[in-house]
Amino acid sequence: MTPVAYVAVIQQDGPADFLVTFPDVPEAITQGNSLDEARVNAHDALTAALGGYLKRDWPFPVAVTTMELRADGGSTLYETAVEPKLAARARLALEMKAQGISNVGLAKRMGRDEKAVRLILSGRGASLDKTLEALRAVGVRAALAA
Repeated sequence: MTPVAYVAVIQQDGPADFLVTFPDVPEAITQGNSLDEARVNAHDALTAALGGYLKRDWPFPVAVTTMELRADGGSTLYETAVEPKLAARARLALEMKAQGISNVGLAKRMGRDEKAVRLILSGRGASLDKTLEALRAVGVRAALAA
């Protein structure tokens, strides 16, 4: 299953210095001048890091829950949602690999050009609807969950 959220650990290092890390996604690290800014930046850092996982054809890491983590005295735990389109692309890539489906094979199932599949997998110019259509073509019924 593709995780839909990861826990960010926000550590206040000074009056206007908030460091954000993700125990499960070490490539995602950022900061903010306030707690609110750190939370916004956490989302951006997570999206960029997980996008890198997709480009390298790596599976998304298993996500722990906030119940499994303990914040130390100066830390705040913040559950950060994965962009739905990114999560759908990750699941699509995983299913294609597991089923041995090529881009051309998926394009045939969808009744589309192979270029459309490349755009979906790259995340450029493909809507969430098209990504969900591709998931249905490989037999996955997508639903948001938390």
